[in-house]
This record gives sequence, C-alpha cells and structure tokens, in this order.
Amino acid sequence: MLFGLAANAAAQAFLLVVLPGLGRDLGFSAMETGLLLGLGALVLLIAAPVWGGISETRGRRFVLLSGLFGATLGTALMAAIIGLRLAGDLDRETALIALFGARALQSLLTGGLLPAAQAWMADRTTANQRAEGMGLLGASYGIGAIVGAASAFKAGGSAPVEALVALAVAVAVGFVLVLLLIRNARTEPLSPTVRIGFPLRLIWSNLIVTFLGVCVYGVMQHVTALRLEDGFGLPRADAISTAGAGLMTASIAMAAMQIFGLRFIKLRPALLLLLGAMAGALAMLAATLAVDVPILLIALGMLGAGLGLLLPSNLALLSFIAGPAAQGRVAGVNAIAQGLGLAAGPIAGAALHKLAPSAPSLAAVVALAVVASIAVVTVFRRGQAA
Repeated sequence: MLFGLAANAAAQAFLLVVLPGLGRDLGFSAMETGLLLGLGALVLLIAAPVWGGISETRGRRFVLLSGLFGATLGTALMAAIIGLRLAGDLDRETALIALFGARALQSLLTGGLLPAAQAWMADRTTANQRAEGMGLLGASYGIGAIVGAASAFKAGGSAPVEALVALAVAVAVGFVLVLLLIRNARTEPLSPTVRIGFPLRLIWSNLIVTFLGVCVYGVMQHVTALRLEDGFGLPRADAISTAGAGLMTASIAMAAMQIFGLRFIKLRPALLLLLGAMAGALAMLAATLAVDVPILLIALGMLGAGLGLLLPSNLALLSFIAGPAAQGRVAGVNAIAQGLGLAAGPIAGAALHKLAPSAPSLAAVVALAVVASIAVVTVFRRGQAA
C-alpha cells in the first residue's frame, strides 16, 4: 500500500513540476495549465469525503484498488495525449479538452486513496502505534514527492512522455501489490444501513491543525525562492536552485521523522502535536530572523522535522475521535482541510511576500503558535485519552 501511495505521489509531483513549462510546448497558456492542475485539486476535495464513506460500506481494499486503478489510468491517458500532441497528431483544443477529461477522471477515482489508507492504518494499529502508522503514510507521500521532483529534474524536459509512462507502470505495480496482499481489517464491511455519526464539534480543532500545518508548508514552498532573491540578493537562477535544495532538505527531514522519529519518541499524540508545533514555530522564527542563507536552509529542515511530528500525531488524534465505525468518513473530511491548506498556502505566501520578504515566515510563526495552543488544550482536556 505504501509503495502504491508513493508511486501515485511521484506521478502527481512530476506533473506539478513539469506541466507549467511543458504546457508552452503543447500550445497552452499559463492560465489553461493552471486551471488544468487546479481542476485536480477541486475534484479531490469533492471526492475525498464521498470515498471515505464508501470505505465504511465497501471496505478499504475496494477504495484503495479503485484509487490506484484511477491513478494508473489517468497517468497513462495523460502520457498518451501529451505524446500525440507533441507529435502533431492532436490539435491544441482537442488535446486540452482530453487532458481536462483525463485529469478529472483521475482525481475522481483517486480521491479516496488517502482517506482509505488512513482508515486501513487505523484499523490495523493499536493506540500506541497509531501516530507511527500515520507517519508511515505521510512518509510515503513525501518520498513519492521527492522521486517525482527528481524525475522531473532528470527527464521532465527531454522525455516527459516516457517518464509519465514509467510512473504509470510504477502505480500499476502498486495496484497489483494491493490486489494480492491487502485485506480488509474487518471480515465484512459495515452494512450500508449503519451510520454512526461524529459531531463536527469534536474534530473542528483537528481540522484547523491540518489546514494550518499544510498551509505553512505551502507558504514556504512558494516564497523560499522569492525570499532568497529579494531578501538575500541571490541571482534568480541561484535562488531557485538554492530554494530547491532547501525544500528537498525539508522533505527529507519530514520523511525521516515520520519513518524513524515516531518510532523512538514514545509520547502521546497530543504531546507529539505540541512538540511538533513548537519545533515548527521556532524554525519559522529562525527563518524570520535569518541574516544569511545557511540559517534559512537549516530553518527549513527544522520545519520539516516539526511537521513530521505534527501532521501524523494530528491524524492519530482524529482516528481516536472517529472510532472504528467512522474512520474513512473522518479521513475524508480531513482531506478537505488538507486540500484547502494546499490551495491557500501559495496564495497567502504571495500576498505576504509583497509586504516584506520575511512576512510569510512570521505569519507561519503565528499559525504554528495557534496549533501549539490547540495542542495544549487537547492535552489538558483529554488527558490520558489523548
């Protein structure tokens, strides 16, 4: 399952990096390319809670297989359409419409991957293992993003179609592995008539944590190169290259914390959440006050490590609140908060950077301080249950 999730994340990261530039070769405007990428996020927001509910009635395995099938099909279709357009066998309008259709189909089918994976992990882990299990899910996405970016660096400009085909094959391997090896934790899925609800008031604070944590990461992804150019005076090419190295460091630190750190830091999820928020806030304070490039890059690594504690522990808390009958639906609702954070981060980062190069990181300090406050309240209210 982790392999399939990582392969899908690699394919998505490759598209995010390559498509803006490749769109010019395809004859698309920047707005058309942006809408094409944005469509996927919009459809995912709508599909995730629906698939989360389906995982309660049809089982986690069905939703995982549907998602990996959709990821394989969508990636392969986009590779074929792009190849035909580059070869001159499709006109611009037909290629654009076909890509919109493939992207929408892919997002519709893959919307349940993360909710079903989170629910499956919750079904299979004890309370003491929950944060570590959720960390493995986050690490699979992080590793996939690193592989996708590396693929874009290696083959995105020279062989984009071949790279997409290879990524589609990798996702297909994940589909086969899940088909052969994954079974539902329950012998039978819940009856469609079973509807055990969860009051939104019990999870709203966790949704805020998801939104703010993902938003902070999105802000720094968007503005780091701008900060290096405008705040430190680096030439544009050097700023982009250095930002890429810094963000890669953050991704590696996040994945390492999710894979190894959570295995050795044996604290309750609420305390892990507080620790991650405090580490992230200190990292962003260091970024705000940074007077040279190495300090900023170290701060990005610290942020990655902090988020590596924060995000999985928050998922573990959500899982405890949901109970065994609503894991998929709660994960689907959380996916909406995650998607909104991904969308809001770059917008907020761009707006804040106009005020001052250090303004985005200062706002990140405030956001993570809010998360720390929520964690403190969680520790005191839930006690041992947290």
